[in-house]
Amino acid sequence: MTNTINIGSFFSAVFIICAVVIIASCSSSSPALSKEKFSGVNGAALEVGKTLSSGGDYKAFSAALQKLSLEIAALKNNVRTDQEKDLLKDYSDLYAIYHDGYVLWKYKIEFTRYGFVPENLIYVGQDIEPIVIKYRIPVEFHVYAPTQQSWKSIPAESLQMIWTNADSEMQIINSILSYR
Repeated sequence: MTNTINIGSFFSAVFIICAVVIIASCSSSSPALSKEKFSGVNGAALEVGKTLSSGGDYKAFSAALQKLSLEIAALKNNVRTDQEKDLLKDYSDLYAIYHDGYVLWKYKIEFTRYGFVPENLIYVGQDIEPIVIKYRIPVEFHVYAPTQQSWKSIPAESLQMIWTNADSEMQIINSILSYR
């Protein structure tokens, strides 16, 4: 008894198996975005915005921002799909915008109490320089008369520009959550 393989049958079987694998991989849709997975981070993001819109102080904003940071960190190892990774990046971008505002607000509070920086300005120190560049905020140059030391400032309204950017990023996130 000899073992003979019909070459035509062999190639037909391989073709059918390949076709089934290709069709199965093409027809499987990517898993839906798990909105429940993002409920904690979304609630924290909304709380940061609510703190600002309700006139909350720096300390309340700081606490809400810290909660957002913790929620983002908790999600990092739990995102699986590309959609979830993209959404987590959007929340991280939102956090970065809010953090930029946090730094500006901190400088506004800290340096106005010394008296040489007027309340309508924010002192530009080395922590502020990257924010100034990132948002292309116009800088004013000054000289402190008693010491002849030069210093830079940005308008205090720059904070509002940061909050507007954060609102825009939150709208993007809400759109993603609504349509997926």
